[in-house]
Amino acid sequence: MNQELQQPQDQIIVLINQQKNHPWSEIQMAHEPITHQKNKEFKEKYLSSCFDETYNLTNQEIKEWWMLRVELYPLYSHKDENCVKRIKGLWYLLTESDLEEIRNQKWTEFGFQQADPTTDFRGGGIQSLDDIINFVSDYKDNMVKEMCKPQNDFYFAASSINITFFIKRYFHLQEQLDERDIKEIADRIALKNFCRFLVREDNFWKKLHQLLLSDLFNEWMALKKRRPETTIMDYGPILERIKQKTKRTFTIRLFGNLKQLIEFYQSL
Repeated sequence: MNQELQQPQDQIIVLINQQKNHPWSEIQMAHEPITHQKNKEFKEKYLSSCFDETYNLTNQEIKEWWMLRVELYPLYSHKDENCVKRIKGLWYLLTESDLEEIRNQKWTEFGFQQADPTTDFRGGGIQSLDDIINFVSDYKDNMVKEMCKPQNDFYFAASSINITFFIKRYFHLQEQLDERDIKEIADRIALKNFCRFLVREDNFWKKLHQLLLSDLFNEWMALKKRRPETTIMDYGPILERIKQKTKRTFTIRLFGNLKQLIEFYQSL
């Protein structure tokens, strides 16, 4: 059961009661992330009474953000049976065969950096594995096959993990963020946008990840078509373009629905 605390001015804060597998207290989880609280610009900080709209998070948005953060917290571990089941499930989705040992050179054909794919999950945690599984489940017979063709020079798994890590960091969900990361993380309107969609849109993380990864591949293939001499050294600027498109989309205005957000993103 969730608890409700009565706050001044009749504001109700919902405490999220979950199995304790994370370092945050219920009181912490009843408030906006500290990075969002400290991210106010001058206008909102000192002149908010002059404007109709601020970018404070609602109770439900706070709850959804914290629930997501808790979900993203676990790291990959060989000792965790669920992690091992996930990696074996991914192998079956990709190859339609059983995985006898996790270490297998064939993983590199799907864009992992080495024969042991689990070393790639250090930055994104279990979520980075789940994002690959979800993408393969939805696009196995078309886009994933294209992404994994050797001639396309696109590292599918590594690219998916890069997108997961970017979303996690940009929307204040990475561990140990502080004021020094201010230029790297979402401003208040961007995080407000993100949290609104967490409340309004089912599976929003999955939809956002798939949008950005698909666009990354399309941008990469467009570059290769324009410049056949393109190499992996050109990958960084393409990834940075995806990040900048995302940042511009989420900071431009508050969107009423996902269709509006996607249309704006694709117009850039």
